[in-house]
Amino acid sequence: MQTSINPILLVEIVVGILSLSAIVVGIRMRPAKQSRIAVAIAVLPALLMLVLFYSLAIHMHLSLGAWPSSIGERGFPEPLITHGYIATNYFALLFLISFIVWLPTFLLCLLVRRWRVGCYYLAVYALTCLACFGAMLLAPSQFLRWWWD
Repeated sequence: MQTSINPILLVEIVVGILSLSAIVVGIRMRPAKQSRIAVAIAVLPALLMLVLFYSLAIHMHLSLGAWPSSIGERGFPEPLITHGYIATNYFALLFLISFIVWLPTFLLCLLVRRWRVGCYYLAVYALTCLACFGAMLLAPSQFLRWWWD
């Protein structure tokens, strides 16, 4: 019996394994003296995403009086549509940066000796993005259904 693996799935698995390995390597390369500003910059994008996501959930529930019953924005007030647009586009941007830019940047920092300190901060960034994604999954299921659709 021959099983074919979807090439996209294979790439995702390889990138995921490399990313998790990179987080472990990056955390182990912690500099003796960490920059608070660099740590804050590494953590800020994920925290901003979490704030945008949950503020959208609160805004939606308060504006509609309940969770949305259908996919899309039909019947939403204009400020809620704008808030949703900002949150979803920021999420897409963060997702793209995390998967397209992060890994090559991490590998470059790993290869260039003078830049190795950056591995730690890139690992902190990746770890907080994963924690943010996990925290997003704790939202009410009705909101998550609307968000992912």
